[in-house]
Amino acid sequence: MKKKKQSYSILNNIRFLLKDMWKQYPLLVVYLLIQVVCSVVSPVMTMLLPKITLDLVLAKAEAGRIVIVLGGVGLTIALLMGLMKMTEKGRYMMYNSMRSHYQIRLFKQSMFCDYNFIEKAEGQKKYMRAYDPLLNGDNSSVSRMTVAMVDITICMLSFVIYSGIISFLNPAVVVLLVVLSSINYFAAEHARKYQYNIRDENAVLQNKLWYIQTAMNGVEAGKDIRLYGMEDWFSTMWDNIQDGITAWRQRVRNRYFMADAVSGLTLFLRDGIAYGYLIWAVMTGEISIGDFVLYFAAVTEFSGFVSRFGRNLNFLHDANFQMCDMRLFLEQTNAPDPEEPVDVRSLKDMTIEFSHVTFSYENDSEPVLCDISFTIKPGEKMALVGVNGAGKTTITKLLCGFYKPQKGEIRIGGVDIRHFRKEDLFSLYSVVFQDIYIPPFSVAENVSLKPLGETDINRVEICLNETGLYDKIMEYPNGCHEIMGSDIEEGVVLSGGQKQKLLMSRALYKDAPILILDEPTAALDPIAESETYESFGRLSKNKTAIFISHRLASTRFCDQIFLLENGKLLEVGTHEELLKKNGRYAEMFEIQSQYYKEERVQNE
Repeated sequence: MKKKKQSYSILNNIRFLLKDMWKQYPLLVVYLLIQVVCSVVSPVMTMLLPKITLDLVLAKAEAGRIVIVLGGVGLTIALLMGLMKMTEKGRYMMYNSMRSHYQIRLFKQSMFCDYNFIEKAEGQKKYMRAYDPLLNGDNSSVSRMTVAMVDITICMLSFVIYSGIISFLNPAVVVLLVVLSSINYFAAEHARKYQYNIRDENAVLQNKLWYIQTAMNGVEAGKDIRLYGMEDWFSTMWDNIQDGITAWRQRVRNRYFMADAVSGLTLFLRDGIAYGYLIWAVMTGEISIGDFVLYFAAVTEFSGFVSRFGRNLNFLHDANFQMCDMRLFLEQTNAPDPEEPVDVRSLKDMTIEFSHVTFSYENDSEPVLCDISFTIKPGEKMALVGVNGAGKTTITKLLCGFYKPQKGEIRIGGVDIRHFRKEDLFSLYSVVFQDIYIPPFSVAENVSLKPLGETDINRVEICLNETGLYDKIMEYPNGCHEIMGSDIEEGVVLSGGQKQKLLMSRALYKDAPILILDEPTAALDPIAESETYESFGRLSKNKTAIFISHRLASTRFCDQIFLLENGKLLEVGTHEELLKKNGRYAEMFEIQSQYYKEERVQNE
């Protein structure tokens, strides 16, 4: 297997950025080229103007010649500056639009990347590390890399021109300017490397701050915050995180302060020595007054360009670190599909097989599942039961391809699911999870999970009718077109049981051959849950169905019941068979039954 990149070189990232620029905004690349040409030529013309003027005056040139020469130079400078101004606004808008382009790409990648990546805290941290720098306006990674690469190109071309001019005076002056400017560069680079090395601390703090802000503003937490007086608690956490961010920024600022102090000292030495030498040269007659003006301007411009080069090289390194974070998230959060995938349409049946599957979420942690083997035949109704943490949901994640087992195989129709494309594998499942996801779209769109234009309204109504939710939805003026959610004025708000029916309608609409219910009714009472599961069982018809629950009585109707405990398959059989064994299943069923009886007596 090809080893994944851990970073990208500056040149690689520049090529990546320019390629995207050319694809998104080709005119921007043209504007940047115009900027480079004008920014190099215009200062040279401006620098030559005083020398040309002095030389013409001292040579007592004719007035007509002076007007023509100076007018031509002045007109050239004016045209160059005008061209720069014409492209400046459009250039600025377009390279900032590139920042929005990458924000959208990162957002989409966070939705479509491999689930096993984004589910983990490490993946969330990497997403914030990639996304957060794009929110910094002109200081964002994309904007800074664009500005820095253009400025460095200008500085390199100018360096060649001005060093050539100054070399005629004394090559040692060029060496002095370069050496002292290099000290500035390395001092600033040291500060930037320090900031990069501790960037994860800031990413974690920003992620926590985002979570606290979302929780404080969220409707779901609003009741608890008020009833339990959590305002001070949340405010204290907010302040503590903000203090951590402030402390982090102060540490970074301290490093940059030291770099600026070194820069100030070297600038004083560099310019003082260079200008002192020029004054000495003109006073001793080694150079003329016109040459003095030219060299003085050349040293000034050269010093400025060398300083800009070092500063922009630091900016480029800083932006490169952030660009690497962005590209690593964009390009390395998806495992590649198999080179020769098996077409799911070629499968003869949908038999599901777990063969000696062992899995742990971290390679060095205890297995969540240990040597699990079972078979589910097409059309069978199978229940996975057990206490919380037994590994039931993990089996769902593995079957869906969200994670891969460390040992063993998972096969559908005799084919290891690793040989399917992810998109094809997902098409085999209609899953109803415990976490309820109802976006603020219309009822029809929430059932189809597609834009309204791609939704079959007739099919939506059939699915709602089959789950018993049709009459409720038709009570609203717009029926299936009514917007859902309490955040929308007069939006459709469903009870817990009705939400489950909506999710089941969603699963029926997809019409996949394998139906999975992953404890979607955990918030309901045992009787309501049992009735809901039996209803789902009837609706699944000839589909293969997997029902997951920690309440044993809810899945008595299933063809097979698998009892999981501590990651192991402890008992297998029908409800009646497992009760006759008088084993762990029977023991748990008796305990739960007794609890429900006591609860019913108390309620009466």
